[in-house]
Amino acid sequence: MKIPYELEEKIEKELENVKLTDLKETAKKLSDRYMNEKRAGQSLLNKEMEALAYSIIRMPATFCAVNKALQETLKRYSPEIKTMLDIGAGTGAGEWAVLSNIDVNQIICIEREDKMRKLGQKLAPDFENINWKSQDIVDENITDTADLVIVSYMINELQEARKEQVIENILSIFNKIVIFIEPGTPEGFNNIRKIQRMAIEKGLNILAPCTSQKECKLPQDDWCHSLVRVERNKIHKFVKDAEAPYEDEKFSYIAISKEKINNSGSRILRHPIISSGFIKMKLCTNGNIEEKTFTKKDKEIFKRAKKLKCGDFM
Repeated sequence: MKIPYELEEKIEKELENVKLTDLKETAKKLSDRYMNEKRAGQSLLNKEMEALAYSIIRMPATFCAVNKALQETLKRYSPEIKTMLDIGAGTGAGEWAVLSNIDVNQIICIEREDKMRKLGQKLAPDFENINWKSQDIVDENITDTADLVIVSYMINELQEARKEQVIENILSIFNKIVIFIEPGTPEGFNNIRKIQRMAIEKGLNILAPCTSQKECKLPQDDWCHSLVRVERNKIHKFVKDAEAPYEDEKFSYIAISKEKINNSGSRILRHPIISSGFIKMKLCTNGNIEEKTFTKKDKEIFKRAKKLKCGDFM
């Protein structure tokens, strides 16, 4: 999967007067900062070059993760969606993902970081009704509402003591669907567990990727994630000092609705073990964790299972 061609063109335009060696150095410093500095709600990005570097190293993966989570959600429940709210919008990957899948009438992007917000406005799709807002959602409750709310890679940036307050606020302002996306790590999945628990307590409904309306039964030291392969362009490879034409983005997500739906089924929790005569899978089936082995005798299931990967639905 790759970002839309129009977005790629807009990013390249912003690079016209930029030395790529400077961009590469900034990207490395930015990556080190995000990896090594403790996240406690502080600003980790406050320069134009840093925002541009972020758009190169993280925007493609964010777009692809939001796009895949949204597509999987809409397969299960696809109401009429006319308004979209992107919370912690960064440089606008979420709006691009939504417009790649849904015809909406209005988009609101909330982003507290000035440099990110300004670049996001430059990179915005050719869509008239996009409103960018500066707001720190920790200090001020969100009052905007929308049919679809996207919250990507944001809860993990908050202080632990403030997470429930922010999640509570977000769960009160969506009209039809809200999707939270977090890194596909134990920490990221713990945030998803917290969101799931709070949603169930509020009487809301889990759409995806869970296969029941019960709290997750995975052990506390285990975690659930999805995978999307992100295509790299030449600039992406240069800035990240990478040779492979792609990178695999692991992410955890949860989609929630106000309308009750049947979300039963089976989802693959780990990469299948594929042999010439059998395929072994760890599954979440109707909320229960199980391991199943399929052989050539299973014919259609075996043939289909060979093409599936971690995070896919059976």
